[in-house]
Amino acid sequence: MYVIGISAYYHDSSVCLFKNGELVFACEEEKFTGVKHDYRFPTNALKYIYEKYNIKRKDVEMVCYYEDPKIKMERVKNTFFKNFIENPIPIAKTLIKTKYNYWSLNRELKKLSDKVFYSKHHDSHLYYSYYTSPFKECVALSVDGVGEDETLSVAYVKGDSFRILPLAVYPHSLGLFYSAMTSFLGFKPNEGEYKMMGLASYGDPEPYRKKIERLLVHNCVSLKSNMIYFTWDRKDLMFDEELIEMMGIENRLPEEDITQEHKNIAASVQEKYEQVLFEVLKDVHIFSDSNNLALAGGCAYNGTANGKIKENTNFKKIWIPPAPSDAGSCIGACLNYFHKQKKPVRVNTNPFLGPSYSNEEIYDVLKTTKGIRFKKYDNITGVHDEISMELKKNKIVGWFQGKIEFGSRALGHRSILANPTSPNMKERINKVIKKREGFRPFAPMVLFESQKKYFKSGDFVPYMNQVVKVNEEYVDKIPAVIHIDGTARIQSVTPYNDMYPLLKRFESITGYPILLNTSFNIKDKTMVLTPQDAMDTFLNCEIDILVMNNYIIRK
Repeated sequence: MYVIGISAYYHDSSVCLFKNGELVFACEEEKFTGVKHDYRFPTNALKYIYEKYNIKRKDVEMVCYYEDPKIKMERVKNTFFKNFIENPIPIAKTLIKTKYNYWSLNRELKKLSDKVFYSKHHDSHLYYSYYTSPFKECVALSVDGVGEDETLSVAYVKGDSFRILPLAVYPHSLGLFYSAMTSFLGFKPNEGEYKMMGLASYGDPEPYRKKIERLLVHNCVSLKSNMIYFTWDRKDLMFDEELIEMMGIENRLPEEDITQEHKNIAASVQEKYEQVLFEVLKDVHIFSDSNNLALAGGCAYNGTANGKIKENTNFKKIWIPPAPSDAGSCIGACLNYFHKQKKPVRVNTNPFLGPSYSNEEIYDVLKTTKGIRFKKYDNITGVHDEISMELKKNKIVGWFQGKIEFGSRALGHRSILANPTSPNMKERINKVIKKREGFRPFAPMVLFESQKKYFKSGDFVPYMNQVVKVNEEYVDKIPAVIHIDGTARIQSVTPYNDMYPLLKRFESITGYPILLNTSFNIKDKTMVLTPQDAMDTFLNCEIDILVMNNYIIRK
């Protein structure tokens, strides 16, 4: 029997599939459509699993949805009646859109099954974070923009016993505060937050610290957003003139240059986010004897803050799943369902859960593509040997292997790889391949057994979700993967990861068990899914070599 999980209608629409209690598939809709953060009902991802697994209606035990649309509708209605007179048009538009999504969701779910389980939004986050973790007991914290009405929730977990408590409700939100300031700096909310996080390292928080302090107050597990300055509950925009006047600077437009003032604002916002997060974690820890933390929600992608949790709180072990935002909640909804059925399921921690493609399917693309030459190896060892030498020569490699990653991080199956020791590599990839802002850093994948030699962390960080300090003696040795503040967002690699032998081979010829790893895509495009996607990207940017399974392709 199959249990299907679905997340949709906000951002990062996704689908997962459990077969006889085992997670066998998970993928975002955006990887099929090419629309970044696609929020629409995941028609293409569903079509893929129905065809691949030959699923019939009678085979579906339950369809699990990641939030409760009835509670969400009530929140939107309450907001409508509260603010309609002041701002009738944007409030009415939000209500109409929510009602349409509600109707559309019911229609689409009925096509799949008459049996539907609705998991509350933050419950989905919390169950996903715990049941993918190595912990038998922990504190789980969910931090995001907004679910149905909650924006911050905690779960105290022992074995299969959950005690879930809301900590903040809409419109008060740590996540929406961060998104609003992302918008203030000219980046797109629900997409550009990582840009502000990267920009923060270039700024000084002091000039704007007192002003940013006015925007958010946390005291004894009470979180309040200052809604004098924010308008996400009553307008299309997340802020208006009150915020601009208080900040004493115009909000940046997307096409405008980034100034030192913008960098300072980013630094102050990041500092405030971290301050509140650590205060919340200290508060929730008081009511638990566990030093284990499972973190989920879209804010769990803030690797800079995540890397500082241990030194600023009493938590000693931290777990963050590979897709902590709404995408991962399709899995969390199913885990909630299994828990309610008293059949709790521990999920394998393999992040490679999407479609894969055979050598035959790859060859079909190669034989019809002009302007390339390619070679097929009998085994992957030969590929590792040749590519290691090319990486040493500072060649940039598009790497396409096996099942695509679930989540927004490329972890070695849809990656762009490069030599971390090259002093010009970061600038080169940002400028001529990714075609993005020059301040954006790249992440190192590193052999876990050698990690402490290069980085001030002995923690296992398999999903690239913590930023840590680089050991001082190596700051100048691996410049391509180090941020301006001497930090790096690490990915720990063990023999269970397919990238392990490539890193070992690169180490044998360079002395460094590290590679620059970034997602296989260019600006404003989604991560490549198919061999044709990979080929099109390869031919339209300055990647030197493309590897697909056992094939090495050159222009």
